[in-house]
Amino acid sequence: MSDGYALLPKEEDDIEMPEIYKGFGKNRRRWDDDTIQVPYKGRVRMNKSSVLKILLSLSVLLNLALIGFLLWTRFMPFDYWSKDDQQVSQTKPVIGLNGHSSSTPPSVDPNPNDAHTVPTAPPCGGNSSSRLKPPSYSNIFQDLRSQEIKSVEQYLFKIKDFELVEAFKAELTSNFIFSIELQTPNKSSALHFLDNKGKPPAREALAVLFLPSFNPPVVEEYVVGPLPKPTYHYRNPRRDKSIDFRIRQFNNVEMGHAIRTVQQALGAKIEQFLQKHYGAHFFGCVEQCLTFTSSAVSSVFSKERRLWINAMYMVEFSTLHALGFQFLLTMVGLDSSKWYIEKVWYADKLYDSFDDLIDKYERGETPKINLRFPKVQVGEDSLGGSLNIKGKQFPQVPQAGPRQYEPHGHRYTVQDEHVEYLQQWSFNYRMSYASAIQLYDVKFGGQRIAYEISLQEIIVLYAGANPATMHSQLADSAFGLSRNAHGLVPGVDCPDHATFLPVTLFGADHPDPFNYPNSVCIFEHNNNVPARRHKAHSYRSGSYYQGLVDNVLILRTVYVMYNYDYILDFIFHQSGALEIKVLSTGYILSAFYTNEEKPFGFRVLDDTLGSIHHHMFNFKIDVDILGTNNRYETLNFKVDNVTRSWYDNGQPIPQLSFERDLKHTEQDAAYKFNFDTPRYHVIYNNNMENKFSGKRGYRLHAHGFSKQMLPEDSGALNTYTWSRYQMAVTKRKDEEQVSSSMHAIFDSGDPVVNLQSFIDDNENIVDQDLVAWATVGMLHIPHTEDIPNTPTTGTEATITLLPYNYFQECPSMGARDAVRIDGQPDFRVNNHGIPQDVSCVPSHLTSEDISKQKDSIFMAAG
Repeated sequence: MSDGYALLPKEEDDIEMPEIYKGFGKNRRRWDDDTIQVPYKGRVRMNKSSVLKILLSLSVLLNLALIGFLLWTRFMPFDYWSKDDQQVSQTKPVIGLNGHSSSTPPSVDPNPNDAHTVPTAPPCGGNSSSRLKPPSYSNIFQDLRSQEIKSVEQYLFKIKDFELVEAFKAELTSNFIFSIELQTPNKSSALHFLDNKGKPPAREALAVLFLPSFNPPVVEEYVVGPLPKPTYHYRNPRRDKSIDFRIRQFNNVEMGHAIRTVQQALGAKIEQFLQKHYGAHFFGCVEQCLTFTSSAVSSVFSKERRLWINAMYMVEFSTLHALGFQFLLTMVGLDSSKWYIEKVWYADKLYDSFDDLIDKYERGETPKINLRFPKVQVGEDSLGGSLNIKGKQFPQVPQAGPRQYEPHGHRYTVQDEHVEYLQQWSFNYRMSYASAIQLYDVKFGGQRIAYEISLQEIIVLYAGANPATMHSQLADSAFGLSRNAHGLVPGVDCPDHATFLPVTLFGADHPDPFNYPNSVCIFEHNNNVPARRHKAHSYRSGSYYQGLVDNVLILRTVYVMYNYDYILDFIFHQSGALEIKVLSTGYILSAFYTNEEKPFGFRVLDDTLGSIHHHMFNFKIDVDILGTNNRYETLNFKVDNVTRSWYDNGQPIPQLSFERDLKHTEQDAAYKFNFDTPRYHVIYNNNMENKFSGKRGYRLHAHGFSKQMLPEDSGALNTYTWSRYQMAVTKRKDEEQVSSSMHAIFDSGDPVVNLQSFIDDNENIVDQDLVAWATVGMLHIPHTEDIPNTPTTGTEATITLLPYNYFQECPSMGARDAVRIDGQPDFRVNNHGIPQDVSCVPSHLTSEDISKQKDSIFMAAG
């Protein structure tokens, strides 16, 4: 017999210890009040009570084991022991990410390290064999690949007449390539390929050349092709004139010379002046430094190229800390030695130069501003205006918020910038260096809804009592929209399960084609509201329920234009509706607080006023309803006051009605919103009807039409003529491709692109290929809750394309995401084949995971 332990009765005076156990008393261990545990060798005699206690103990252990087994089978999938790597486990439904399905929240184990190891569910998304495969597709709208860009660059450098140098080696008088991107094909050629299986259009590039050595200096656009081995080039036929070099877009070469000019002009006296009155200066500082923003003076005000430089503290974030110190830099010609500081603004007064300011300051003829460099206040953990968490933190106990996940993986595919969703939606996207994101060949159910949908321009019109703010009539394409869209953060900017995609762009800010990571994300999203639903529960209507989850596909990008961040979504609904949504966040632009500034904003920090401004966004929507021959009409609401002969007293009862108003010309179709005359905007095909003789079309509905309040001929608005209208519908032409240009911030004296000219020729638009130019926006008077960052809540503007008599009924009736419940005669729930018994572990990026993607979030944007 092997050594072991035996359960024996506790020693009592009248019981004699067997001889074999004598001497082991000191080794005895208490088991309970009736027994002791001792080592033994050989057989052991036990009385009846001992045997009963052993049997009782075994019974308890067996019952505990049975309870544990039942609990295990309740929470573990039945296919746990299966050898197959299955995507979906056939178990009871698991509600929520933590595998908890009851109505009460799971308890938290206070000793998780002591818990038994429990087998886990498979990861969400399924295995590779179950995932959707991208279809075979030839995308004629795909952005240029790096090798294609390099081939264009090499070709252009061989053309001696251009005398090109590499941009990063260029001087003010050097010719260089500013940008290279795809030249989208003419629509007729594209449709011949897409619809008639014709020959694909030639793949070509659009190159923008800065040519200051030409006489006169110009900016020219050339089409280069065919790719990937170019052999020809020609002037861009969509640009009807050369571009005056004076109104060119900003570039690094110019800004480098501007900074050197400012550095030389400031001099020791001004730097000492700044240090004395602001506790900081521009150049040679270590910690307490000044930075600046610049506001271009449009060519409608000046024949020279001018910038108002607005000094600010270099802290998180600078635009909240304006100082009331500004100066006007005049850049005469291409010789920076002739550039000079023309005016200086300090303490609400204008001076002729830095010397003039110092002279009057030393004579005591100027007011004085005395500020100290911002510091963390007593009782605070971080600087006012910074985005470090501050104040009373909540929730009191750190708990993660809700997240979404995809139990079976993506229900969309994306490859080579071509996207398909639920076998219903398909579209192509691309990023234009000169403007912004563009969608092409947008289809639902195999039918084209729009040939192109694209963001054309973002402008912000500021107002204030100081020169820099007055001239801040900003067109963000001047700073390059697409090159400022990158670094989307998983779990915040887009869900963890989103697909993050880069774009490749070529501009003068990088010597080679540059891969901008995380520029676009695509994900499916539960909008957390039914797309439609109804519950009937009465003897008249029956007892049933049907509802559809509003699952949508979202393509998102975010443009970071120094202080402001613009979130742009294209949202694809299962009803055939397409929603364009833009939201604003980021930092406001401020002014130094003075009495003169009070009409233009509220005080938001000790010395800071948030400047009033107007955001406006212009979109191109090339709608093709069952072909390119379409009409535009409005359905105008009116009050019906007709007397009905059958009504008892013969008195009319006012009620709503509508009348149709077909727009015949472009000037008829230039729309300015009026709340007194509400109307629907419908684009339809007059030759295509539904079975009820309704003209099949799409309705354009906007939430966020914004009135341009300034006079149409004022200042920079000469180049933003699209902002005069909430919507304008014009006949589509390849040469009327865009409503703005990257030169718009300077060119209002003679705009490179003028949408008003598209309207003024007043062409017929009945049964034509039509383009809608739609504008939304929001007015903003900043307030203290905009500090430090403007929340997106309340900044939303949308344009929605809604099917209008296009389908026989709502196409979402085919969606399997719907749930049907019948209460009679038997209670039944129909989920239309969608697996309900889903148990999987969703992925989630931790802080450590995000840290590994640091190069995708922060990068040198040039």
